[in-house]
Amino acid sequence: MLDYGKRVRKEVNMATMVSVVIPVYNNPSGLLDTLKSLVVQDYKNFEIIVVDKGFTETIRVVTENNIQSSYAARNKGIEVSRGSIIAFIDADMTVEKNWLRKIVETFNKNGKIDYLGCKVDICLKSKNVLELYDKMIGFPVEKYITYDNFVPTCCLVVHKTLFDKVGLFDHRLISGGDYEFGNRVFESGYKLYYEPKIVMKHPVRETLRQLLGRYFRIARGRRQSFFYYPVRYGKFDSKNEIRFRSCFPPNPWKFYNFNKGNGVWNKVSFNVKIGFYFINYAIKFAKHFGYIYESQKGKIR
Repeated sequence: MLDYGKRVRKEVNMATMVSVVIPVYNNPSGLLDTLKSLVVQDYKNFEIIVVDKGFTETIRVVTENNIQSSYAARNKGIEVSRGSIIAFIDADMTVEKNWLRKIVETFNKNGKIDYLGCKVDICLKSKNVLELYDKMIGFPVEKYITYDNFVPTCCLVVHKTLFDKVGLFDHRLISGGDYEFGNRVFESGYKLYYEPKIVMKHPVRETLRQLLGRYFRIARGRRQSFFYYPVRYGKFDSKNEIRFRSCFPPNPWKFYNFNKGNGVWNKVSFNVKIGFYFINYAIKFAKHFGYIYESQKGKIR
């Protein structure tokens, strides 16, 4: 949590304008719920920018047809934004009505903030083993900031001037653009902040296909990062792209030790934990083949 120290100011600067950017590419499902949670905010000095298409006249709608990527969409939103603070949210996420007020309060109380991560809660539906696993892995934003120097774009808030100083997201990456951007911000000497009192709600992934698709895409983005940033990420790349060790089952003891402190893990039965293990094994395959797929694709580009 942030330590405001002597910089605390009691009043919120209501003149601060916030631009909320929502990237949507051929996937309007869930966007309506996101918009409903935004238009009732108790902080009124803001705009909503939907990059693709919107639903009401109160929403600014822009398109990015030249480059089909989520990061290109976000860059387009940044380009047309009028706010001094840019808050990103994914279509299908929702927030409480004081979300923007808390963001502005946080920035006003600590004038040094340029890059901020919010807490993300995964919302369960049926509580089956797949949904419970998705909630268990969730979005450990504080750990991402502490150990990996980045915040996922779904819960990222940035002072607009930061983009002028370090540049926009890398639109070439299918995944991991938030990771690369956060690393760039950190390497430029800026501090990354986390505020757990600012909470955003993310729907649970309900199917194995959704879950595996996410990690397949993440692995592709990781391989692209190695390709575009060999100096920064090349040391993590494997000389042998077809790594047979990646096909072996996860080490059960390491899997247990890694998860034993997690709140979800501690509450579920032994049978559910076995299910978690096999889901983790499937994800390992998805990441492996995503990496291979992008490696081979890169050879013929």
